[in-house]
Amino acid sequence: MPVDPDQQAADIRRFHKWARRIRRLGHLLRRISYHPPEIGDEIPRRVVMVANHRSLSDVFVAIEALAHYDFPARCLVRAKYFEAPGAGRFLRTLGCIPAGDGKRQSIEVAKETLEADRPVAVMIEGKIVPPDRREADGLGEIRPGFIEIARAGKADVLPIALVNTEHIWRSRGRLPRIPWRGRPHIEVHTGRLVEVEGRSDEEIMADTRAMIAGYLAEAQQSELRRA
Repeated sequence: MPVDPDQQAADIRRFHKWARRIRRLGHLLRRISYHPPEIGDEIPRRVVMVANHRSLSDVFVAIEALAHYDFPARCLVRAKYFEAPGAGRFLRTLGCIPAGDGKRQSIEVAKETLEADRPVAVMIEGKIVPPDRREADGLGEIRPGFIEIARAGKADVLPIALVNTEHIWRSRGRLPRIPWRGRPHIEVHTGRLVEVEGRSDEEIMADTRAMIAGYLAEAQQSELRRA
């Protein structure tokens, strides 16, 4: 079903409204810095934005970052989070798309969103990855669903690295941490486009992983130099 332009405009206004609220509240819990995209100012609107996933705080950081760059993407979120009355209502208000758990409809909704020139955002590991489940490059197993979405919507992929988000909310924590000794510093690194057309899934997966892992390693080295 084609996306209604008026409805989409209303959804985008609502997204920015909530992003402002998240920014005000988030300021109490952490500092955040944005590292601009390597591709300059011209980011295509039809793009699948993908990021690593270490904490429940990633959703809030991602929404704030997307609003910062004026990219009100529809985020794919695991379907189970929509089942909780409060969380589900919040996610629907933001225009999030239920994903996983066999919900193939999410691919079609994401495709229609891209065809309406609105970005889609995906956590490519599919779930929060605690430290003991990460590979040496700092990432867990990457799921290929984002490539299927990109192909369906004739879009490219834009990798984003979220750094230190577990310092706000531990990977296995039930609640965010209160910053008694200074707010943790969160970084958002936005890379360059990974082309999809004419390339294999393996090539796209490798390029995407390498770019996010590179930013994670760079941030870790910077942290070690400051210590």
